[in-house]
Amino acid sequence: MITKVTNYLNSIGVAYELLRHQAVVITEESRQVIHVPNCMSCKSLYVKDKKSDNFYLVVLPFDKRAEMRHLASFVGCAKFEFATEEKLLNDLGVHRGSVSPFAYLNEDTATYSAPLLIDESVWNANRVKFHPCDNTATLVLTLDDFKKYLTSIGKKVIVVD
Repeated sequence: MITKVTNYLNSIGVAYELLRHQAVVITEESRQVIHVPNCMSCKSLYVKDKKSDNFYLVVLPFDKRAEMRHLASFVGCAKFEFATEEKLLNDLGVHRGSVSPFAYLNEDTATYSAPLLIDESVWNANRVKFHPCDNTATLVLTLDDFKKYLTSIGKKVIVVD
């Protein structure tokens, strides 16, 4: 998957730094293993509206608690719950611990395209870092290049606070 992501970024002219490291699962562990100065450490969550089959990818700073009711309010839902491992694999082609906005490259947009809810502090950071859908590597990008990636895939973005 790393090659799929980096090949795509190269094809659209997005600059990045690829860092290889030991496997990390939780964001605090990632932040300690892959410390990049002046770069927002992020976590990505695949969630579902409890009352429908609508799914969303949520990106928050690594240390921000995911307030499911608050996040759901941005899309007119009552509450989110975490997607199952099976749904995560089926929709985005990744396992827990490897979720990132780059998983959108695996999405079957003919059936459904999960909007991105992104925290405003991530949306306003100078640089961001995410797994390339493999928790043994991290990609560091400027925010402008990250936004270029999202635009290239036509992703609906909702900035949340």
